[in-house]
Order: sequence, then C-alpha cells, then structure tokens
Amino acid sequence: MNYDQFYLKYRKIARIYAYGVLKDWHIADDVSQDVLYKMYIMKNDLNFENEKMLDAFIRRSAVNKALDYRKKASFRHEFSCQEEIASFLNYETYDDAETELISKEENEFMNMILEKFRAEQPMNYEILIQVKFAGIPVETVAREFGLTKSGVNNRIYKAKRWLKEHYRKIYG
Repeated sequence: MNYDQFYLKYRKIARIYAYGVLKDWHIADDVSQDVLYKMYIMKNDLNFENEKMLDAFIRRSAVNKALDYRKKASFRHEFSCQEEIASFLNYETYDDAETELISKEENEFMNMILEKFRAEQPMNYEILIQVKFAGIPVETVAREFGLTKSGVNNRIYKAKRWLKEHYRKIYG
C-alpha cells in the first residue's frame, strides 16, 4: 500500500476517532488532516504492509490529537457580536428608494444566511468574519484558535462553499 492508498483508507477513520472525542465534525476534520500530515512526514519510516500497526497508530494519534485540541483554551471562545457584522454589511449609500429597498431585502436575506451559518458552524463563521471582514491576518487567527495556517484557510474555503450553496438555492 502506498501513501495515497493509505490516505484514502485512513482519513475517514482518523476523523471518526477524533469526532468521538470532540463531538464536532469540523474540528475532527482538522484533527484528521493533522494526523495524516504527520503520517505523510513519517511515510518513509512506516510499514504500510502491517495494517494492524497502522490501525493502532492512527487510532492513538487521532485520539491524542483530539484531546490536545480539546485542552486548548481556544477550543472555547466568544464569537463576534452580530451587530458588528451587520454594520459591515449595511455600510452603503443609495441613489434612489428602489435601489435601497432591493439592497435592504438582499441584506436581510444575507443576514439570514449568515445567522444560519453561524448557528451551524460557529467556529468557521468566526474565522471567516475575522479574516475576510475584519482583515485579521490568517496567522493571528490560527494562533487564536489553536489551528495551523492551512487549517484556517481550509475552514475559510469550506465556509465560502457553504455560503455559495445556500445563496444559490435562492438566487440560482
């Protein structure tokens, strides 16, 4: 078994073990990526033929990494105020009443989508707002949440994809 086959087989397994500890699929996904990255670094030292050893190693690594994530202070944090985000979205001037009305309806719809997104994925919501709206550097956000820079970028990508999907459902 080469590393590509290993990755496809064990990414879901690592995620499931991490979820068992964290009870959050998004963080479990980050944990599984960290574990598999560690495996990638060690790929020359691993015996891919010994599946029992690989299973035990993945299980132990995923659980330990998940426990590390849970211990971090950033695992529990306060989210940005909704009114602050609304002020970002509503800062526009209008030429006529019709344009203002259409814009307000779109903003209400966008706020509704953002509220749903915030409820379903609070950490991804906070990361997206901090990086894209508030302009906080990815490195700073990564330190705050106890993630890697690539973990933050991955969450931003997933957040944008989620928002696009829900926006397309209404505006096609």
